[in-house]
Amino acid sequence: MRDLVKYPLESGGFVYIETEVADVEKGGLVKAGRGLPDEAAQSFEETINSLSPIASSIVSKLINISNPPDEATVEFGLTLKADSGVIITKVGAEANFKINLKWVRDKK
Repeated sequence: MRDLVKYPLESGGFVYIETEVADVEKGGLVKAGRGLPDEAAQSFEETINSLSPIASSIVSKLINISNPPDEATVEFGLTLKADSGVIITKVGAEANFKINLKWVRDKK
């Protein structure tokens, strides 16, 4: 089930993001319609800033290997939750992270 969460922006205003809502247990309440969006517990920027340590850790490990790549891309899925911020979810079929590394040979 999907729902909207209203994230305040530090510069003012809001951004609405569609998020996954956990399945309701049998006998629990179910929203009849979208209604008003849920309010996020922190700003959008604060939520996104929580990704910085993850990105820094990945970059640090990649550049400190004995033969670092010339190019690297990292993809990871995110789910934004109103009450708990960012949750890393699957990318593609099974991976939580998809890392592509590229080495360019010298053209001599």
